[in-house]
Amino acid sequence: MANPPVADVSEGAPPRQLFTLYTVGGRIYCSNVDQKLVDLGALASREDGLCYVLDGNQLTGYGLPSQEAALREIAERIDFLWLDGQFTALADVRGQDGLNLERATRLDVALHVPQPGEPVHFTG
Repeated sequence: MANPPVADVSEGAPPRQLFTLYTVGGRIYCSNVDQKLVDLGALASREDGLCYVLDGNQLTGYGLPSQEAALREIAERIDFLWLDGQFTALADVRGQDGLNLERATRLDVALHVPQPGEPVHFTG
């Protein structure tokens, strides 16, 4: 795993890892606790609303009313193992020419980190 889990402050709560999802310039990005930023996929406008497709697993969503709604749906549909793998596989795009997150739509998420022996359900 690229990052150690962030312990939940609640006694006995399962560990969670913090991430931030962003949309800017027709792309979906994510940063981790190490501030690495990766490009996860495309966000586009259609007649029926916004749609997205994530490059790593071809996860898609359609008819979303806002960028915030798109990020919320993505956060509900991805899991820690898939996202952690993206941080291992993809280059850091922070500081890339023309990429400015100051005005980006953003959503902070805390994903459950599976523990040894725990059944795993993969995002697909």
